Amino acid sequence: MDIILKTLTVIQSLSNEYLQNIDRRGDDWITLTSIVGHDGSVNDAAKDKIVMTVYNITKENVVSSYAPAKPGPDSFAIVQPPIFIDIHLMFMANFAAQTYLDGLGAISRLISYFQQTPWFNQSNAPELGADIDKITMELESLGPVEVNYVMGMLGTKYLPAAFYKLRMLPFAAPAMQSRTYPARGGSISETPQPAPQPAQWP
Repeated sequence: MDIILKTLTVIQSLSNEYLQNIDRRGDDWITLTSIVGHDGSVNDAAKDKIVMTVYNITKENVVSSYAPAKPGPDSFAIVQPPIFIDIHLMFMANFAAQTYLDGLGAISRLISYFQQTPWFNQSNAPELGADIDKITMELESLGPVEVNYVMGMLGTKYLPAAFYKLRMLPFAAPAMQSRTYPARGGSISETPQPAPQPAQWP
C-alpha cells in the first residue's frame, strides 16, 4: 500500500474510533472518499457521514532535503534527497435535513480529537509506516472565497467543513543514483591524521 493511502487510512480509522467511543453507530462516522463522482453523480456511500477528501498536495519547504553520501566498504553511495509533502484535507459534514444537527456534532467532536491529538507517530499510531517519524494535523483557516472555490472544485455545495493540513509525509527512496570514491585513493575507513604543526622558531 502506498504511503499516502496508508497514512490517510490510519488517520481515518483513528479519528472514527474516537467518534465511535463517544457516540456509537452501526457504520463509520468518517469515510475516506469523494463527495461526488467524476460525472457529477451523488456518492450515496458518503451520505450522513463526515467525508474525508484530499483537495491538494504540496511540498513542505520548512525542512532541509539535503542527503549526505552514505559510506560503503570502499565508496560513497549517492541517493536522491528526500522530499516531504503536505496533504490538504477537507472533512465535510455531509448531513442534511433531519440529520444536519448530527453533522454539526460530529464535526465538533472531530475538531476536538485533532486538538487533543495534533500529531501522530509510532507511539500513538503504530500502524503508520516505520519510515514515518512524525506527522502533524494543523487546522487551516480558509476564507469564504477559498471555501467556495474548494467546494466548487469538488463539485458540491457548501456544508459545514473543517480544513486540515497533514504535514511532513516523507518520500525517501533508497535507490542509489551514483557512486563516488575517496580522493587520492584513500580509504573511507582510514583514521584521519593530525594536521602538521608549524615549525617552532627559537
